[in-house]
Amino acid sequence: MRHAFVLCAVLLTASACGSESSNPPEEKPRALKAVLFPYIPDSAGDNFASLKQRLEHDFEQLHSDIDLDIVFDLNLDVYDLSEGGTLNRLLGEGSEAAQVVEIDSLLLGELVSKGWIQPVPAEVGDAFPTARQAVSIQGKSYGTPTYLCTNVVYSVGPSIHSATDGDSLVHILSSLDTGKTPLVANYDGSWTLPAWYMDAWADTHPAEEVSKSLALPLDAPAMGEFKKVVDGCANAQNANPCLDGTYADNSLPEEAFAKGQANGFMGYTERLWVIRHANPNLPLPQVMSAPLGTGSHPVIFVDTLVLNAHCTGDCLEDAHDFSEFMSTPEVRSIIAFSQDAPQGTLPRYLLQASQSFYQQQPASVDPMYQQYAPIVSGARTYPTQGFPENRKTLQSAIQQGLQDGP
Repeated sequence: MRHAFVLCAVLLTASACGSESSNPPEEKPRALKAVLFPYIPDSAGDNFASLKQRLEHDFEQLHSDIDLDIVFDLNLDVYDLSEGGTLNRLLGEGSEAAQVVEIDSLLLGELVSKGWIQPVPAEVGDAFPTARQAVSIQGKSYGTPTYLCTNVVYSVGPSIHSATDGDSLVHILSSLDTGKTPLVANYDGSWTLPAWYMDAWADTHPAEEVSKSLALPLDAPAMGEFKKVVDGCANAQNANPCLDGTYADNSLPEEAFAKGQANGFMGYTERLWVIRHANPNLPLPQVMSAPLGTGSHPVIFVDTLVLNAHCTGDCLEDAHDFSEFMSTPEVRSIIAFSQDAPQGTLPRYLLQASQSFYQQQPASVDPMYQQYAPIVSGARTYPTQGFPENRKTLQSAIQQGLQDGP
């Protein structure tokens, strides 16, 4: 009997002891939380519930050992760099912490200097070289590029393509229909207005590093052309709703263009979703990179997935797997073409960092994405260091410059 007991203990099998069989308990999937950019069109009109479900399902089909929780929350200010603020909490160790956060690379340098994020284990995806450059600091890559953003002009006619600078752009749009506002946009805000000016600076100085645009005094040639563009929104009473806050934090400029009250609209590509939502019968417009300075040389923002510095071991591997998943052209197509929503839903018209995204269907046969591709392929990037701490000073100088006259 003793030998039988020992054998049972060694084999640890119910069958060896003549008892009922049992299986070891399954391991609980590892939790992974990712906070993604909420500043994108809510195509399905369900507060991103369908997109969240689609992404979680598709990822967990590939990684059944991971329990993914994706968060889209407009109440989370993912531009808040303050100590104890949103990003500090998301990239910390507390109950609100996430392992992956999607951020604007304008903030990247600050996040690195604070030690809140870590270098990525390995680069994934096939992002444009300029996007890769935007997430690299001192030879280390700190993110996986997802979206690109740049200022474009939409107009119903092809004549905008002959615009070569800010002055010619406004002249062309003014001549299309003198009874309409030439160009509507939203220039208001301490993040927005400096970024517009920096775009004008980049158009004016194509061979210089865009980071130089943060320096004062303002560049006179760039500012002169930019003022002409801004004044293209002023009415007969010399009021400018694009600059005075009337068009801030709403869809009024998009609606004005959609309703035929303006000859052109200027903003990010994804605002076309708002325009077409306001007027589904509007023909697809022509688009070009916004020439805001003395030339036309695109500059882009890069949004990127960053990894919490406290995420190590299995957590780091899981976070890296998620970044790889999110960088694939298939996933980028789900987001860009609203494939999470009912068939026939408008595309989100978001620029994607993946080069192969533009070469595969549906983007390869889409008339708008084929217009977008040449714009982003030759663009430079906004600086990833220096913007947050200089934006308010720059905004004040620009506001004064716009008021000073020619």
